[in-house]
Order: sequence, then C-alpha cells, then structure tokens
Amino acid sequence: MADTSEIYKYFEPTVQQNKLALSNIHTLTSWGVGTAAGILGLTGWNGFIFFLANWVVISTLILFVKCRGNPSVHFKSSFMDVAVSPLLNTLLSYVLVWTLMYALVYVYD
Repeated sequence: MADTSEIYKYFEPTVQQNKLALSNIHTLTSWGVGTAAGILGLTGWNGFIFFLANWVVISTLILFVKCRGNPSVHFKSSFMDVAVSPLLNTLLSYVLVWTLMYALVYVYD
C-alpha cells in the first residue's frame, strides 16, 4: 500500500505560486545584476564571475530568508527548485541585459 502522507504532502496550486514567485525574484535580480555589470563595464569572464557570485548570494538569501532554512516545505525538490533549475533561464536574461547596458553606456568608446 502506498504511503498517503507523501501523496497529500503538497498542495499543487501553492507550489506553483511559490515557483512563480521564485521565478520573478530570479528574473528581476538577473536584470538588476546585468544592469550593474553593463554599467560597470565588465567584459568576458569577469561578467560571468560577477553573475555567479550574485547567483550564490541571491540563492542563499532565498534559502535562508524566504524559505527560513527549510525549502522542502515550499517546494517538492528543495535545492533543485531554488538554486539549480532556473539557472539557465536567468543566465540568458542576465546576458541580454548585460550586453544591452554595456552597449548603451560604452557606445562611444
């Protein structure tokens, strides 16, 4: 017999709402970090290191501030949902904003 406590552990609309809020946080912070990197004139690997450093900070803040150190309460797969899964989409948004801001600020150099 299957364990029914695991079946009813999560309320799917709430999990989806949490994922949407997490996606919004990651998207907005990637825009802000991309803007900062473009204005600071970071190029090449410096820009990617800047992104990864900020990604670690933001993911840590989400895990310990928003999830109160227990993300498994809010998400089905805790660490994967919070830190790893949205990495590629956020990286693409970051690169878009980073190059746009760099081009706007340093167009006449």
